[in-house]
Amino acid sequence: MLLAAFILLSQVTQIVEPYTFREDQGQTTKVVLKNGLTVLVREQQAIPLVSVNTYVKAGYFDEDDRISGISHVIEHMFFKGTQKRPVGEIARETHGLGGYLNAHTFYDRTVYDTEVQAENMKKALEIQADALWNSVYDATELKREIEVVLQENNRKLDNPGAVTSEKLYATAFQQHRMRRWRIGTPEGLRALTRDDIIRYVQKYYRPSNIILSIAGRLDIEETIAEVVKLYGNIPDDGKPIERDNGPAEPEQTAVRYSWQLGPIEQNHVALGFHTPGFLTDDARGLEVLAAILGEGRASILNQYVRDEKGLITSGSANLQAFQNLGFFEIDFETAKPLEAQIGVLAEVEGIKKFGVTNEQLARAKALIAQSRYHEIETVSGMAEDLAYHEALGDWKRSLSYLRAIQKVSADDVIRVAKKYLVFENLSAFEYLPESVTRTLTESDYLQAVLDKVASAIEQRAIQELPVAAEIPSADDSLTHDLVKPVEKRSILRGPDVYIIEDHRLPLVSFGLFYPGGRLYESPKNAGITELMLRTALRGTQRFNSEDIARRLENAGARIQVVNQPDFFGYLVDGLSGKLGQALEILMDILQQPVFQEDDLEKEKVLQLARIKNLRENNYAYPVSVFMQTLFGEHAYARPAAGTEAAVQSITKEDLQTWFKTNQRPLVPTIVVVGDTQGTGLVAPLADMLTNEDLHEREIGSLPSPNLKAETKEAVENTSRQQTALVYGYPGISRSGNDRYGLVVLQNIVSGLGGRFFDAIREKQGLAYTVRTETTFFSKAGAVYTYVAFSPENETQVKESLEKEINRLLKDGVTADEVRKAIAYSIGEHEIGLQTPDEVRKAIAYSIGEHEIGLQT
Repeated sequence: MLLAAFILLSQVTQIVEPYTFREDQGQTTKVVLKNGLTVLVREQQAIPLVSVNTYVKAGYFDEDDRISGISHVIEHMFFKGTQKRPVGEIARETHGLGGYLNAHTFYDRTVYDTEVQAENMKKALEIQADALWNSVYDATELKREIEVVLQENNRKLDNPGAVTSEKLYATAFQQHRMRRWRIGTPEGLRALTRDDIIRYVQKYYRPSNIILSIAGRLDIEETIAEVVKLYGNIPDDGKPIERDNGPAEPEQTAVRYSWQLGPIEQNHVALGFHTPGFLTDDARGLEVLAAILGEGRASILNQYVRDEKGLITSGSANLQAFQNLGFFEIDFETAKPLEAQIGVLAEVEGIKKFGVTNEQLARAKALIAQSRYHEIETVSGMAEDLAYHEALGDWKRSLSYLRAIQKVSADDVIRVAKKYLVFENLSAFEYLPESVTRTLTESDYLQAVLDKVASAIEQRAIQELPVAAEIPSADDSLTHDLVKPVEKRSILRGPDVYIIEDHRLPLVSFGLFYPGGRLYESPKNAGITELMLRTALRGTQRFNSEDIARRLENAGARIQVVNQPDFFGYLVDGLSGKLGQALEILMDILQQPVFQEDDLEKEKVLQLARIKNLRENNYAYPVSVFMQTLFGEHAYARPAAGTEAAVQSITKEDLQTWFKTNQRPLVPTIVVVGDTQGTGLVAPLADMLTNEDLHEREIGSLPSPNLKAETKEAVENTSRQQTALVYGYPGISRSGNDRYGLVVLQNIVSGLGGRFFDAIREKQGLAYTVRTETTFFSKAGAVYTYVAFSPENETQVKESLEKEINRLLKDGVTADEVRKAIAYSIGEHEIGLQTPDEVRKAIAYSIGEHEIGLQT
């Protein structure tokens, strides 16, 4: 009788369940609704936020040539109105919830993400569901938005790195759709119709082809119930999607080479090799190989090709891996493109011939683990990571990924290098300044580069360090949910220490900051603080540059230079288990740098390259010109890297004097965020600093910029695709009484739903990027609007911006705008504080002030 009752109850339960599948594991639940929609819900109580991530399994690979770029156009149209929400209302409502909207399109996916405070999750779900199922795709709005996409395309054409990578793909792929400029062509995009959009949406935007991933501070059962209500009634015929994946790529049998000249400052080179898809065992070996080559200061590209041989100024390696396709890419910037390619390929051949050390293998795995954990620090990263792995077959691969990395052996690395990184599988692309003369053909390339590689191979005698870092268990780390409030410890005759324990992930970030730096620079030595910080990393009385890099990364840590207008220092970021060892190296850098002449000259070359990089950046450089125009001779006018003339003139003696005056005798501020226990990590470091004869530095007595009430204009002519306009005013210092009011005003005019955005982009389609920023320094500030557009739109953009500014001055703002902007400002602040980097910045910017900088 009892058995019968149990069977009856079980049958009833099956009838009323709103889903056909459920799986619970730890803090994550997966359900599949009756219409085929896959739902992933991840509970993470430590963060008072929720991310709603809609992951559509369709992207550039799913487009035939006629509709190339349509996935990205639909991504734009997602926010352009539904049956009940007019154009712009989705952005304004989300803005009013304190939420952040974002979306991106890639080769195999289109992703929509909303981050909101936890109490607003249900409303965010409703808004995103409305956009997903009820977008109207108005023909007039479509035409206007395509012009916005074309502005985005022009921005991409002004990005040397993006051009180099995609032109490499066009060289490497002759049949597969990866060969195309993925955003589409102007002619093709303008030819798209609303009927094209509707057909594509009906084919791919259906429940069975979508993953809804939700992560953050939530109740799993309540969230699933809300999803069922909003998403469960959308029909799906259940038939498999007949995907049009286009032609397969034939096997490559000979080297491919091409080049292009452009309006750029430096030579950009990319090398690529065809590889298998993400789900193969070889993919993990290739990822470890990429890390050995290009991840960290001790990587082969940075340690040998850059620092030892001086052939490149920066370099990286990565594997792009999709379901059935992969591509291994090596990118670098160089003054010697042919010699650099010989050097890079010789290092690859050296791996195949001589293998890799256990230290290199362990270091690469530790840095992969560190990057992996950083990817899932935020609720948005967590939600997309789950969806990404589910799209590849099983979300639980997210948990097992690092275990698979850990299993990779040195033999595996050598094997995949020999199998895939071969000359007949090589494609090379050079993006060169217009001043360069280049006439090489593929046969010339063989003689100029490939025939010289064998003689450039070197075998090095390396004294291996014992392996220090171990990859923590992903399963264990993902169960921790404890974040403690900020704690301040003041040490007698020593630094103030701010500690935030965050045990969600096995990461610790350690920042050590000094006041001043660039504030004390002059036009004659502009860039000396940057040069001092970086040259110090090249050698101390105990360790040389290679030792420092290897010992840090062998402990699973990285070191970064921090050089802000009001303070400077270092960040050490790494796996929590062995960070103490990394901090011992940091203390040596802080106390005993040697500033060798040879190291200084090498670092000058890299800093001059960074100055050129700044000029290639179509956002950072116009903003830099604005700051120079606004602040004149004051230190705030100058970028961190300084000027070419000043950097070239700096001597070893200058660095030593600057260090002895502006760093060595000063009391720093220490900030620790992450998986640490109290002051245990800091105590030895603080003791060392306490024993020093240090003094406080008060930067408040330094003069503020002399800003006159006048109109200034700076114009530079270039041959780029876009014109960039920065329109701004003097602002206020971080301690100014109107600081928060200015932040609220910024969020009334800026971003999706903002006045300036609506006037210039939403209503007229004149630009892709329209953003207003407020910058607060200790002595002054700035508020500016950046707009990038086609040169023919300049008059309209200026008139529209000035009209909105005049309307703002004349009519002010409404109470509703203020309410929504306050909500957004608070939400933006909380979203930013999810990562240790932003927490450190908030505290570091408060050096010398009366607030810690974390309040909302």
